[in-house]
Amino acid sequence: LTTATANLSTLGKFKAAVAAAQTSAMGLTRLKDSSSPDEARKALTAFISDFNSMVTSTRTAAADTSGVNTISRGMTRAMTADFSKVSALRQIGFTKASDGSLKLDTAKFEAAFKASPSGVQGTLAKLGQMVDKAASKELASDGRISSSMSALSSNSSLLRLQQSALLKVAQQYASMSSSSPPVSSVPNFYKSGA
Repeated sequence: LTTATANLSTLGKFKAAVAAAQTSAMGLTRLKDSSSPDEARKALTAFISDFNSMVTSTRTAAADTSGVNTISRGMTRAMTADFSKVSALRQIGFTKASDGSLKLDTAKFEAAFKASPSGVQGTLAKLGQMVDKAASKELASDGRISSSMSALSSNSSLLRLQQSALLKVAQQYASMSSSSPPVSSVPNFYKSGA
């Protein structure tokens, strides 16, 4: 029961991390042509931080919960499915480390923004849309996160019922044992002369 409850809690934290990554991804889609390089960098830095938190929570949740790695890979795949977008992300200083976390070369980002602010903003908007779409799919009521949470919640409820039933049986057994007369006071019908 404790493990099921812990898994449910871990999955809840993972769900929150996916939602935070989605929210900051949407921030990338809201950049305007008048946005400064600083505003764009702050929005991208917030997204990278939230995405990396999701990747970190994936490692924790994956040890406890099935399906989390698949969801995390799907979020990453959303960013890398189209190689032209991957190239555009690299050109603005955006890289993915071997552990799945994201990094930003701020000097490369600032140079790319100075050369083509609308190009950078367009790339960030596309990135935000792709991540939002992937997160929406996973967070939907029929998505994998909700399905996993429902399954864990059902398992936890079932385990609680089983635990309660076992406790009741144990209490009944204990009360029967304490109310039974000691063996020495029970007449022995097998003794001769009894």
